[in-house]
Amino acid sequence: MVSDKDSPSQLYAISRSQIEHDDISIGMRLIWLNNCLAFMFGVYAAVTLFSSPTTYWHAKAQMLSIVLPYVGVLVSLFTLLDIVKAIRRMSNIRKDYELHKNAELSGIPMLDGTYFDRLFQRLSPVAQALFFLLIWLYLLLYDKQVF
Repeated sequence: MVSDKDSPSQLYAISRSQIEHDDISIGMRLIWLNNCLAFMFGVYAAVTLFSSPTTYWHAKAQMLSIVLPYVGVLVSLFTLLDIVKAIRRMSNIRKDYELHKNAELSGIPMLDGTYFDRLFQRLSPVAQALFFLLIWLYLLLYDKQVF
């Protein structure tokens, strides 16, 4: 983190760069999640909708249709936890910045936007990962004939 002997501009630059790093990493996680799950949804749809030409391929398709929802749940859950952890890190950096800043920083732009900026900026990644998690859980429970 930042020590008390750092200058105000160093405090701002270090805090801002750490927040930007976590913000960019959240975006990368979402790109990875979307690409991964787009592929998995396509494979899942193919193995559950189309009939296999041989019994060998039918057994493979059945195995994939069972495994893919579990993998989708795990990928979505781990990505959600990773995003939440990054958001917490950004919040801790911001709190540390607020604790150590002084009057010399009054002319420097806001570190991480207003409360509502941060709320909406953080809501989307969490909602997206949670949405995918719920879809995979639904498909998993639907396959188990819970619904």
